[in-house]
This record gives sequence, C-alpha cells and structure tokens, in this order.
Amino acid sequence: MDNAVGSLQLPKILRARKNLCLAITDRQREILIGCILGDAHIQKLGKIIIEQSAKQEDYLLWKYSELKNLCYPAKPAKIIRTDKRNNKEYYSNVFYLRQYFREWRKVFYHENKKVFPDNLLLTPISVAVWYMDDGCFSKEKSTISIEGFSEENRNKIQKAFYEQFGIETAIGKSKKLVIRKKSQSKFYDLIYPYIIPSMEYKIPSKPRNDFPEIPEE
Repeated sequence: MDNAVGSLQLPKILRARKNLCLAITDRQREILIGCILGDAHIQKLGKIIIEQSAKQEDYLLWKYSELKNLCYPAKPAKIIRTDKRNNKEYYSNVFYLRQYFREWRKVFYHENKKVFPDNLLLTPISVAVWYMDDGCFSKEKSTISIEGFSEENRNKIQKAFYEQFGIETAIGKSKKLVIRKKSQSKFYDLIYPYIIPSMEYKIPSKPRNDFPEIPEE
C-alpha cells in the first residue's frame, strides 16, 4: 500500500536546490510520517528536528539508524534545557534531517500549525512510531496524545483509524485519542511487530478484548 498523501505531495525524491536531491525509501517515508504526526518538527526551510528525552535514548538511536542517510553528518547530540519556572534541567538527545523537506511541511502544516492531512494513508509502522512517540498504556487504557491538533483534525484521525484499520476510537475529555476496548487487540496486533524493545513498556503483556469499561478522560 502506498502510504503517502500523494506522490506529488510527499515525494520520495526530495530537492533542496536544482542540482541537489535526496531519495528516501518506502520504509523511511512510513517512519517519518509517524515521527511528524508525533514528536518531530519540520522547520520552515525544510529541516526536520527529531528529539527524545534522555530516558528514550535507545529509541532515538533506532530512529537515527533508520534515517541516517537523510541526516546531517553530525551524530545525535545531548542537549540540556532549563525550565525557567523552577530552574530545573532536562536532558534530551536530538538529531536533524537535512533541509530537503519543505514540500512535506506544506502538507503537514497549515498557518504554522501541525495538521493531519486529508486522505493521508497510514501504515502499521507509521502508527507504531506515532504510538511510541505519543502513546500510553495505563490503567488498561490505550491513548495517543493528539491534544495539539484542532478538533477538525482530531476527527480526521478518528476517521482514518476506523476506515483504514477498523479500529474504533473516542476523544477523551483530555482530548487524547482513546482506543476503544473492543479494538485494543486489533490495535496492538497492528503495531506490535514494529515496537522496539525499549518501548515495549507501552504495550500490554496480553492484548485482549475483556478489559473492564473505564470512563474516558
């Protein structure tokens, strides 16, 4: 299945200038879709920033290994950010994809806000990366943080999960995407093959359909 919005909108041959181009594989494109829907950010000039907290270093290094040929020569770097409210330091790791993704930014951003593009076809690995970025399994409930998307885009996400995978969801009070109890097994069967070992804490040991009904937040 072709996972792109369209070959012209999410091209596999990327161009920075007339004589500079970069080719990406189908697998890389699927991973990048998950990254961008999740934690990654595309700057206006086309550079992609991929950053994870220090405790998720293994996950970041997995992303780097998959996307290495698209990156600048520098290896992932450790950075420190200081919360000015409490002067507390936070450690993370980051790497950058080269400045070839301006066309992708036009698809995934509108008026400088991230959107869920119309007709975006997801794949299992795209959803798995998105879940590893922004997903959570807690108190027998599976959620993906989509609070940063508008209500219209949250509705598009729900529609995509149902129409493309038959996975039923709800939007909780916290505006997270909640995988409905009856769809949890289907959801985890879809993404489990692509969850890396260090992120398996986000996966229930035995996905099943008999979870107790829990109020959605």
